[in-house]
Amino acid sequence: MKKKMLSVLLAAAMVLSMAGCGSSGNDKKEDSTEKSAAEKTNTKDSGKIKIGYSPYTMTNEYFSAILDGLQSKCDELGMELIYYDPQNDPTTQSKQIDDMISMGIQALVYIPYDFSGARNVCQTLQDAGVYVVNADAVVSEDDYDVVDAIVASDNEGLGQLSGEWVAENYPDGANILIAHLQTAEACVLNVEGFWEGIKEKAADPDKYKEVQVVEGGGASDVTFDAVTDALQAHDDIDVIYCINDTSAQGAIQAVEEAGKSGEIAILGKDAAPIGKQAIKDGKQVQSSGQSPLSVGSTSAERCYELINGKEADKDFDFFTKIKAFSVTKDNIDDYDIDSWQ
Repeated sequence: MKKKMLSVLLAAAMVLSMAGCGSSGNDKKEDSTEKSAAEKTNTKDSGKIKIGYSPYTMTNEYFSAILDGLQSKCDELGMELIYYDPQNDPTTQSKQIDDMISMGIQALVYIPYDFSGARNVCQTLQDAGVYVVNADAVVSEDDYDVVDAIVASDNEGLGQLSGEWVAENYPDGANILIAHLQTAEACVLNVEGFWEGIKEKAADPDKYKEVQVVEGGGASDVTFDAVTDALQAHDDIDVIYCINDTSAQGAIQAVEEAGKSGEIAILGKDAAPIGKQAIKDGKQVQSSGQSPLSVGSTSAERCYELINGKEADKDFDFFTKIKAFSVTKDNIDDYDIDSWQ
């Protein structure tokens, strides 16, 4: 559907994936999926452009921040926004999307939980005449033909900034522990970018050794256990790279309890409020930031453009990557610690 320039765009686009490795911070839960929908569906016949938002959960502050960006841009453009919380249930997500189609949405900002079923969901939307803006957790390249636009973080770029920090601050090399989330492609790209950043910035990349990769699950408690075990097995770790700031919290606790505070540099990702506070407190040295507010606002813009027939324009951006940025003790005062960017 409406993919005249897809063959050119595919050659240039990089597949990103799940921000399921995004930091959760303090969980926010709706009382029920019914409540979140009902609060937003009482103006069905308002005459406004109507779009939907379907993340796979709203318990993660990252996805709530995307919602904030969406709502702000919708208010600016005069669009109505409907959203649901599937609570990590792909069957529920699919049903809620069907409900939003019935409510008359013209476009959906879609963050899939189940990638194996994403194509069918997107096809259902397109068959119903609903534009699909795939946000953040990017579908397989084979499924680009059933989405109308993609908006996502630059996952390799996020990792690369952390790798560059390590190369610049450990010029003689370092022993590195990775706290991973290996089931999330976004996190795989983060780690690949991390090593690429070292390779590009270090005088001798061979001096940077991967001591161990542990499964941190993107969670503080899982990372704490994994890093605690790794610190007992290896007494020469200089750097711990975590795939989000929540995971970094677990690494910080493990390092503190091992009596090695100040001896090991801990890096995270997201520039989440908890990560920025840890940098301010001197417990974390760096976080590569992504902007869920920008993901949300840009996704709303793409919906507006698609609904208004802008997809055929030569300057329409099918795949938008949101630029990464680095937060350290040197620039922490430039950021609001208590909120997302």
